[in-house]
Amino acid sequence: MKHLLATTAVLLTAGIASAEVTTTGTARMGIVDDFASDAAFSSRVRIIFTASGESDNGLAFGATVRNDQSGVGNDANGDSTVFISGAFGKLSMGDVDGAAAAAVGQVDGVGYTGLSDMNEIVFIGTGGNDYNDSATIGPDDTQDTSVLYEYSTGNFALYLSSTQINRAQGGEALSVAGKYTAGNYTVSLGYEQLDAIDDYLWEQFVLGGTATFGAVALKAVYADGSNNQGDAWKQYAVSAAYTVNALTVSAFAANDEDLLSNDLGTTSNAKAYGLGASYDLGGGAKIQGGYVKNQTNDTSAVDLGLTFSF
Repeated sequence: MKHLLATTAVLLTAGIASAEVTTTGTARMGIVDDFASDAAFSSRVRIIFTASGESDNGLAFGATVRNDQSGVGNDANGDSTVFISGAFGKLSMGDVDGAAAAAVGQVDGVGYTGLSDMNEIVFIGTGGNDYNDSATIGPDDTQDTSVLYEYSTGNFALYLSSTQINRAQGGEALSVAGKYTAGNYTVSLGYEQLDAIDDYLWEQFVLGGTATFGAVALKAVYADGSNNQGDAWKQYAVSAAYTVNALTVSAFAANDEDLLSNDLGTTSNAKAYGLGASYDLGGGAKIQGGYVKNQTNDTSAVDLGLTFSF
């Protein structure tokens, strides 16, 4: 009996040792003078819990969940992911990017808050994206839980994704993308399709590229989309960042040629540019600030603050 109990204890201990739970986080504090309001204090903290483990046959698995300062995590997978990976690639579910977004990404933004993230283009195939909130034209949203599959071999990476297959809330978005890396250069291409209620169909091609020349990092994204109602749109953005010692200076320009009768439903529907700087204090602390000009409605925003990573 003692031998059986000892053996059981060893097995249980081995199982615990093979798993790991870690805690990380981010925080920020500073002053923001936003597009539509006067200067105000702005702060935020997010704590991220990450659990990971490995099966007997070498499969890695894990999950992450985020807790914001406003309360506990979202129970609708709005801030959590679960994954399993191995020689077959990596399969993730939850609040994951669509394939095109995962492969192409966004150009660099500015400011410690992002200043409405006007550097970002709109991706169709991302769960919870609220891609178009007009009930007369299509879905209210594409919901999480989404699924993302990734596989890489050599310099090439493949991505496949789908938003929630339960289309009661509007539609399902599918996406496929590829990314090629050669030294300091990357080229990525993605396709997204949103099949919505009432036979509405959206599609979008997204092309991205990055290049690094010593201290200079360049990024560019271009998207071309249309729907079966005769509407079309184009989005593009570019950024450049220069780093010398602890200082990084960055800039972006973005434009959305929105030809939809009902717009994309995001703050990116504008011509905009931004300038910003970041100084690394070490230990996970930075001083960051930025300026963004929305040329469409002739408004601007500026912020300055501290960011922390734990």
